[in-house]
Amino acid sequence: MSAVSYGERIRRVPAAGLPTTARTFFYATVVSAVAAAAATSTVSYHHVRWSVFAAVLAGGALAQLFAAHTAGNQLFHTGLAFSVAAALVLPPELVVAVCVLQHVPEWLRQRYPWYIQSFNIANVVLGGLAAWSVRAAFARDGVHVTAAATTAGVVAASAAAVTFVLVNHALLARMLRLARGHDVAASGLFTLDGLIQDGVVAAVGVGVGFVLVHSWALAVVVALPLVLIQRALALPTLREQALTDHKTGLLNSRGIDQPARSEFARARRLGGSLSVLLCDVDDLRGINNRHGHLEGDAALAVVAAAFRAELRAYDLCARYGGDEFLVVLPETDEEEAIAVAERIQAWLSDNPLPTTEGTLAVGISIGVGTMQDGEQEIGTMLARADAAMYTEKRSGGRSFLTVG
Repeated sequence: MSAVSYGERIRRVPAAGLPTTARTFFYATVVSAVAAAAATSTVSYHHVRWSVFAAVLAGGALAQLFAAHTAGNQLFHTGLAFSVAAALVLPPELVVAVCVLQHVPEWLRQRYPWYIQSFNIANVVLGGLAAWSVRAAFARDGVHVTAAATTAGVVAASAAAVTFVLVNHALLARMLRLARGHDVAASGLFTLDGLIQDGVVAAVGVGVGFVLVHSWALAVVVALPLVLIQRALALPTLREQALTDHKTGLLNSRGIDQPARSEFARARRLGGSLSVLLCDVDDLRGINNRHGHLEGDAALAVVAAAFRAELRAYDLCARYGGDEFLVVLPETDEEEAIAVAERIQAWLSDNPLPTTEGTLAVGISIGVGTMQDGEQEIGTMLARADAAMYTEKRSGGRSFLTVG
């Protein structure tokens, strides 16, 4: 598991740099990886099977190219299996080489910010050397990873694989906490599903390691399940992309439709309150014409950032059309919805968009609609909010709030 820039998940949006505390942890991780690599490089080995090294490196580099985005600013790729295999069958110097070099094709293809890719490499290096250390400790007691695949050898290799996963997840969880504010629960790294996901890939790496000692060609067959694992993880990502607006990272109109209807039905059933905000970016066409479409996309992203800053975790938000956004506010009456809308507009006022010609205050006009007694369809709420919002648009105002 690796980190990924939030800006990579929302295209054309510059990724935020590392906060001071995260920067300190980043440098500590990189220095630790370099120190660990230097300390283990003194170990002497009489014989190195370069064909095994080449096979592991090629497999890892190929796996790194096919990564699947997951929640919480994370990337999942099956290259972990080859890092584990390297720790089981190669000397530490070559374990480091595999961990570093397998990231090069991905770096050239994706162009992630240097500090993200550097942290991912340092993380994998530390995990690989930790796994190698566990394997070496067993070897000192006469337990080796050999083609015979004895029970003791399998236990030793499995312990090394578990160590790799735990070190990798611990370092990544800490970085996500410091850099992006994701706590351990939100990252999902230490949930049962998160551990099983990487644990299964590491188990394949154990199998690849044992088979490589016997035949690198047979290792290709053993590694084939990684293709299925990668495809299985990619399907939810593809489904998410179909329901997500790629310029803002918010839901699109298709993605919010069913959840919004469900919230409406729940409010009717329980007698609760429900409000919607219909928001329209002021003069988006003018921004595109004056500053260019990239600045127009950045304006949309700034509006999305305002929603993320001011909405609750269970509120729904979508880019509903070209310059329109829809917000669904469960358990929110009209007065509370007005307050939310005012906070959104205030956030935008306090956070102007930098452009080549100066700063641009992005404004939005907002119409509020609240569910009324006996209302049968969410569409009538949306129609009232839409009419109220366009009333302000026609008045020539900027970022005005009306209630429908």
